[in-house]
Amino acid sequence: MRNLIFPVIFLLFVEALVSCSQLPKKPAVENLVVTGEVKDTLTLSPEDIRDLPSFEIRAVTLVKEKSDPKTPDERIATVDLKGVLLRDILFKAGLKHTRKWEPAVVIRVKGKAGDEAVFSFGEIFYSSIGRSVLLSYEKDGKALGSSAGCGTLVIATDLRAGRTVNAVAEIVVERKDVEMLAYKDKKDGLMRPAEPFFTINDHASGKALKVQPTDLEKLRRVPIEQSLHVGDCEGFHGLFAFEGVLLRDVVSLIGVAASPADYKRYVLVKSRDGFCASFSMGELYNSRLGDNVIVAMKKLGRPLDPDEGFAMTAVREDSTGGRSVKRIYEIDVF
Repeated sequence: MRNLIFPVIFLLFVEALVSCSQLPKKPAVENLVVTGEVKDTLTLSPEDIRDLPSFEIRAVTLVKEKSDPKTPDERIATVDLKGVLLRDILFKAGLKHTRKWEPAVVIRVKGKAGDEAVFSFGEIFYSSIGRSVLLSYEKDGKALGSSAGCGTLVIATDLRAGRTVNAVAEIVVERKDVEMLAYKDKKDGLMRPAEPFFTINDHASGKALKVQPTDLEKLRRVPIEQSLHVGDCEGFHGLFAFEGVLLRDVVSLIGVAASPADYKRYVLVKSRDGFCASFSMGELYNSRLGDNVIVAMKKLGRPLDPDEGFAMTAVREDSTGGRSVKRIYEIDVF
């Protein structure tokens, strides 16, 4: 009798294993990886993300991206979202570049299915846009499904939803290797002379265009009534009024399409001393903040000072003057 019991128990055990293996499995959720120019590479599970400080944005209206400006706009939905701000994830990772190096940093967010969008350091950390770029894990009070992975990136201040990234899988922090001479120049008392023109380089098409003051005069003038200029290197300078032309209009001179904008690309404005600042296509072409970034030719109603060149960048929304590039030498579109 005892000889029969053990085979029966073994058969029941095998049957239980087979039965368990046939149960429907929950789909595996991939982790979110934060890499690139960060102090600590992170691998975050959905649970890790929920442990970060949460942030809620209510009544976010999502409008479908369109390729033809003449096409009527289409509302996708109006939703309440809960999640974690992109900048809080970046704070957790820590950024390698600081001071004059940080304005040139860009953040590339990638989704599992190939969605991708680029953000500038300035819009995330200097501008109020930073409080609207949300990795959401709840919509209308309910958790997103497993297909959303670690969450969906939504930008509440964008006009249209072209920068939405579904099932975010990777965040990459980048900075172009531009040699920084500004600190050495300041120590040596050197100021590199301003050129009477600057060059726009489109790295996708290989085109280059020389832009002179007369070219800028043909574009629509835009004023910025108040722009704050303060930084940890230069100190507080004050609030200034600027007049100039939209950076997006300058970039369009070389044929970069405004509609639909390629949200994987960005603009880098440089001075000869290596100081540079990045601007995403999203903040230039798709922001509800409107005419926010200009190439200024006048300050306080007068032409720029000699040390500022004939053109410099000015950003109305930024909390510092960190993206004010004087004596513009090159504008690269990557």
